[in-house]
Amino acid sequence: MSDPIIPREFRNISMTPRSLRRSLAMVPVAAVLLFAVMVPFSCTTVAEYEVAVLKNPITGNVAPESFPQGLYFAAPALFWRQYFQYPTREIQYPTGGGSEKAQALTSDQLSITVDAAYRYQVVPEKVVDLFLVVGDMRDVQEYVYTSYRTALRDAIAELSGTQILSTERLQIASRVQEIMDEELGPKGIEVVRFFVREIQPPPAVREAIELKLQREQEVQAQKFQTEIVMEQAEQKRQEALGIRDAQTIIGESLTSAYLSYYYMQTLQQVGQKEGNVIIAPTEGGNLLFNVPTSIRGRGGQ
Repeated sequence: MSDPIIPREFRNISMTPRSLRRSLAMVPVAAVLLFAVMVPFSCTTVAEYEVAVLKNPITGNVAPESFPQGLYFAAPALFWRQYFQYPTREIQYPTGGGSEKAQALTSDQLSITVDAAYRYQVVPEKVVDLFLVVGDMRDVQEYVYTSYRTALRDAIAELSGTQILSTERLQIASRVQEIMDEELGPKGIEVVRFFVREIQPPPAVREAIELKLQREQEVQAQKFQTEIVMEQAEQKRQEALGIRDAQTIIGESLTSAYLSYYYMQTLQQVGQKEGNVIIAPTEGGNLLFNVPTSIRGRGGQ
């Protein structure tokens, strides 16, 4: 049997016991280095405002309990993504305090634009059920958004255009939140609040509404002016009635005897002052008015 053919480059290499021991000594070192490299990728950190769900990527089993804040080891490093984190803080859509405009049809087929936003929160106690029914956090966000658009369309379709643009517009936010709660609540998502910032009708309807409001304001102004005129007329009527009543009372109390007596008293007062001259109309030495006997006696005293 012939000897095996050895390449020229390896003919001068010989494995001595010393070199073999040196090679074997490097194995633990390499293992430690490999472990040090794998450890960071084999750990998952759950922050204080998060909760995590553990899934076995091989069997597909999901842990029955969620994992709160802490550092968790997931080996081997190939499966480090088996922890799925969910934030427990309130989440707003759109982010940054903005809002989104969405169109919907009313019960009378009027297309309106609603400028809205919403805030929701994952319930930590139901996060495992949420993962099994909906999915990870990206799936949750898409599911909440779809529920929001459906709830908004359903709430708008329950009202007519006149109701939405007048008295019922304040109830839209509460109605949308109610519909979203019915859909999301059992799955572990709580709708904190729904905001309706503005409702915009079509341009033609907006112009008609503005014209109607302007006319109503003009009617109210005219009605107010009419009430003022009527009030002033009532005041003048009451004044006239008062003057009439006063004249009636005075006319009934001013008899001829009283006027003659008052005239004689006035003449007497004027005559008591020096330098005054009284000219009384007479006819045949008698005064031109009839003075009762009792008053004459008083005047002569």
